[in-house]
Amino acid sequence: MPSRAPVRAWIAACAVVVPTVAWAQERPAGEVVEAIVREGPRAVAIRSDVDVVRREQHARLAFPNPALAYSREGAGFTEFLQVEQPLPMFGVRGALERAGVAASAAAEADRDARLWDLRVEATRLVTRWVWAQARVDATAADVGAVERLVDVLRVREREGDGSRFDRLRAEQEVAELKQASVAAAIDVADARGSVAALLPIGFGVTRVTVLASEVRPPPDRHALLTRAAGSRAELRALQFGVDRSALEAEAARRARWPEPVVSAGLKRADTERDREKGGVFGLNLAIPLFDTGARDAARWTAEGVRLAAERAAIEQQVRAEVERAAEALTLRRQAVADAGGDAVAAELVTTAEVAYREGEIGIVVLLDAVRTASRARMRDLERRLDVRLAEIALERAVGEGLWP
Repeated sequence: MPSRAPVRAWIAACAVVVPTVAWAQERPAGEVVEAIVREGPRAVAIRSDVDVVRREQHARLAFPNPALAYSREGAGFTEFLQVEQPLPMFGVRGALERAGVAASAAAEADRDARLWDLRVEATRLVTRWVWAQARVDATAADVGAVERLVDVLRVREREGDGSRFDRLRAEQEVAELKQASVAAAIDVADARGSVAALLPIGFGVTRVTVLASEVRPPPDRHALLTRAAGSRAELRALQFGVDRSALEAEAARRARWPEPVVSAGLKRADTERDREKGGVFGLNLAIPLFDTGARDAARWTAEGVRLAAERAAIEQQVRAEVERAAEALTLRRQAVADAGGDAVAAELVTTAEVAYREGEIGIVVLLDAVRTASRARMRDLERRLDVRLAEIALERAVGEGLWP
């Protein structure tokens, strides 16, 4: 008879691994967002753009390659072998290096701006996923409550204390709530799919959890505007772009000076007495007669003016975004405070159940109370979702996180 020890070991391993895998699929919302921003495919593509710009600027600083020239004349036999080397001078390479540093800094600031937009988008999608899960849980609780009521009505119907109408009406209410539960489950699937499209390959998550955080008011408007002016990465990118334009214009003006090409080599030629050889040296200079670099310098100057104007426009837009988002958040929070939360809905259902048991109201009124409480809970979830989305919008406008 074969030994059962390997089978027991395999079962024990499964008992350990399966709960671990199931636990690994439930992750905190912050961990999911960090995975998207740190290792997601869009984040990798955004960071790669900076490497492309750095390598492009580094390629501009390469020294020109030397050239090897050979020529031979048959009449009288004259032979040349020489090497030509262009020599960058007049500070052109230094100007290009400074312009490259500014271009890389602008690319890094643009990367930070795009990564911040990605973080905001990921946070918004994960937040919608969390609230979709909450709606699924709320509808499941409503279905369970009405199903328990149906069980009671069935017992009362069998004992002759209740009517068939009451049971059928409650069962119809269960069917409608289950339909709402299906719609909520579809919302969860949509939200999960949107988040999965941004996650790195192999990052498994089936449910997102959040930690309850203390409600903290945002800083005052003036402080928010000050933080936005220093935090928005697109403003830094545009400023670096202005600096780069000035440096590129300087490099274009320096390039108007001719780049000397030095040549040196050997020569062999026939003379009256014998074939002799000697050295050859030459210097070539281009005359800056038609292209003086003024056109390129003017183009980069115009680019700098355009970027400065765009930066001023975005500064004004940032101020408007911060003020609008702060006002919207204040109104959203006030709406949640005025609504009162789930307490009113729970009291409504409890009062209706007591009145139904005492015979003061019928099943229709009781189910109407349950339906009203369910809608109130859903609206409360929507209001809290609106508050969180308003917080995310304010963080997006400021350019940095304001809440943990």
